[in-house]
Amino acid sequence: MMRALVLAVMTLFATIASAVPLERLPGGGRVEVRYEPGLEATARVLQAGAEDTLARISADLVELPVPRAVRVQLVRDTSELPAVAPDGRGAPSWAIGVAYPDLGIISVATRRGGQIVDPLATLRHELAHVALGAALGPRAPHWLHEGFAYQHAGEWAWDRTETLAGMSWFGGIIPLDELDASFPAEELPANRAYAESYDFVGYLSRRGRWEDTADDGDRWPFRRFLTMVGQGVALDTAAMRAYGKPLHELFDEWRSDVSRRYLMAPIALFGLAIWVLCALLLMLAWWRKRRHNRRRLGEWEREERARDEQVVAPPYVPWPGEDPFADIDDDDGGGNSPKIVN
Repeated sequence: MMRALVLAVMTLFATIASAVPLERLPGGGRVEVRYEPGLEATARVLQAGAEDTLARISADLVELPVPRAVRVQLVRDTSELPAVAPDGRGAPSWAIGVAYPDLGIISVATRRGGQIVDPLATLRHELAHVALGAALGPRAPHWLHEGFAYQHAGEWAWDRTETLAGMSWFGGIIPLDELDASFPAEELPANRAYAESYDFVGYLSRRGRWEDTADDGDRWPFRRFLTMVGQGVALDTAAMRAYGKPLHELFDEWRSDVSRRYLMAPIALFGLAIWVLCALLLMLAWWRKRRHNRRRLGEWEREERARDEQVVAPPYVPWPGEDPFADIDDDDGGGNSPKIVN
């Protein structure tokens, strides 16, 4: 009994010691922002952008419930996310933001160790989770949650593209029935599930009513699909009514589309590399030719200058015989009569 009491007291003190004190930012309407001391300026930025973000998200959730209240908790480092999690909840060790849609609570970090992150982009992502949770409740599968959040976060990461490309090249696409179970606690396997969910939901949002790349549908089929799911219609039935095909056929469409995109990428990159190499070779040839021409022009100029500067004196040729002027005295007083020379 005493041992259990001691353990309980130690657990209580550990919880108090690990708790992160949060201050409440006044105002904000239905979005309440609490922040770790020293982060007030960032908290104000998040508070200013939260309502606009919720309004944009609600455009995809037509005639569905919206969040009544949202609480945002801003901390400095990702290691503090578990400390501000609701009772009985946790936070993945690799997450930079966590949403609890059923509670309307969001936790956001400003950095992961020495890596600075964009808390506003993280907030947009997590607000989409909360909005979709309020609209669809437990009917939304995990892949739909993650793909929908990505649509509204405006985030892009090269590592996600690289992950999806590798899955396409090596046949690592996760089947739709197994996708929800592919979000484990480890970061690397989860990245594959996230990348696939992001791209598949993005394909649904762009596809349009018909299987036509020119029919973007203005997101209408995607919004209709979400509305019907929120109203209790099964996923396959909602997909049939919105897109004209069941969900698995849409997934097969997406698989073919993503394979074309990423399998053609190496060919396109190889062709681009050849063009770049040819351009570099042409530039090198032009530069060498230009340097050669300048060298030849310089040599010609030096040769011409040397010819101009060189004075060639004619050789002395003595007069043949006697000099006819040898006996003429220039001072002889011969008057002004002209001298005749024949």
